[in-house]
Amino acid sequence: MGVCSNYRAGIILVVVGAVFLVLGVVFIPVGNVLIHEQIKKNVLLKNGTMAYDEWVEPTVPVYMQFYMFHVGNPHEVLNGSKPYLIQKGPYTYREVRKKFDIEHNDNGTVTYKQNKTYHFLKNMSVTWDNETVTTLNIPLLALVESLKLESKGVTKAVSLILELFGEELFITRPVVDIVFGYHDAALGAAKLLLPDWFYSDYVGVFAGKNHTDDGVYTVFTGETDIQILGEIDKYNGSSYLPFWGDKYANMINGTDGTISPPFVNTTVHKPMFSSDICRSIYGVYQGEVYTKQGIKLYRFTGPKEELASFHENPDNAGFCYPNTSNCLGSGLLNLANCTLFDFFHVPVVVSFPHFYLADKKYLDAVLNLHPNAEEHRTDIDIEPYTGQVLMVFKRLQINLYVEPVNYISQTKNVTPVYFPILWLNESASVDDATAQKLQTMLFKPLLLVQAGQYVSIGVGGLLLLMGIIVICVRKKRRAGQLSISSDAPECQPTNDEDQTSRLLPAIND
Repeated sequence: MGVCSNYRAGIILVVVGAVFLVLGVVFIPVGNVLIHEQIKKNVLLKNGTMAYDEWVEPTVPVYMQFYMFHVGNPHEVLNGSKPYLIQKGPYTYREVRKKFDIEHNDNGTVTYKQNKTYHFLKNMSVTWDNETVTTLNIPLLALVESLKLESKGVTKAVSLILELFGEELFITRPVVDIVFGYHDAALGAAKLLLPDWFYSDYVGVFAGKNHTDDGVYTVFTGETDIQILGEIDKYNGSSYLPFWGDKYANMINGTDGTISPPFVNTTVHKPMFSSDICRSIYGVYQGEVYTKQGIKLYRFTGPKEELASFHENPDNAGFCYPNTSNCLGSGLLNLANCTLFDFFHVPVVVSFPHFYLADKKYLDAVLNLHPNAEEHRTDIDIEPYTGQVLMVFKRLQINLYVEPVNYISQTKNVTPVYFPILWLNESASVDDATAQKLQTMLFKPLLLVQAGQYVSIGVGGLLLLMGIIVICVRKKRRAGQLSISSDAPECQPTNDEDQTSRLLPAIND
């Protein structure tokens, strides 16, 4: 009787195990669909979704760190020597962002502006931002640049104004002035003498960028197609930029770098638009990284090809200003065409910090810079399911081109050089509160669904194996009994066994 019970138990184990196994296998695609639909619903740029409030007014802290290049040998530079640069910093500001004038459109887009405000943080800085540094005189260089195409008379007149006000090629001012601006005496005089040319005397690297926005964005909400979530449809009302030499260079691609479509594909580049450098860029997948809370992210990094010369990367020909005969070497981007002071183009050139990934000649033209990937590359780290950007390190160096200009005494003996002013690191890393929200609303349910799938498959496989073992053992015992005595009583199947045998003829002999 015990042998017969074992046989029935084996059949039951096989049936139950098969059911669990089938349910587990079937639930994998079904569960994935359910998870994907839940994610899509929560990441839309639509009022009431999990992502919307964070998109409007981010709670993840964003920091802007400035590293200044203090000129250690200004007098020698005036006589043709290489500049010796001493890095000072960081001087850290909390960057507070808030979108306003939000208008949802009928075509699945939303239009908005974003205000940025900077607040100094002494506890994250090397010292107060009123520390003085010696650097290039930005308004003087803006004037000098504008005089290259002017007549001899105009050049001499401006030169006289500069000398009367004691303007020199180098100035020593507080960090906060160089970054966010100050009133310049020479420009104030120029406003009075030449009001048609000058209407502002306020100048700084980030002058006009505190307590203000960087333009009007229209982006896709993801409602019509989740794979274009956050991508820019128009910037300042246009689908193209007006700055560069061809259609490719003027394209507005991807998102603004703070958001990404969900279900990240690592085999394609990650495009984004940066108003700071007046162009679209892209990131290349580098590998997996983790937040301090243990959330897995995909890292995308700015590649060398992005700022390569058009000889190395022909796609970059349109970024040459004013044309390909004026192209810079690899690692530099001339922003003079989109950086204006009054009516004058400022000779601003951007690069990665310390001329990282740039042609060696630019690094050799200055002293005491030490580029390295870990500190100076740009990284964007994206959560692979939701597309949320949970860590970012956007690093950029501001340089000014200096060369001798006829009749301008301040520049007559300098050696032409792309002169670093500062570099910045705009960074963000998900805080514990936001990470906990993601864990509770997304990752824990996701883990439970996945765990349920694998548990069902595991339990089903185990029960199926146990049932097969029990049946095989029963058959082996029965065969042994038959070999000992042909008179041994057979185990007659019960009604239950008989029914089960008819359902599973392949198992029952």
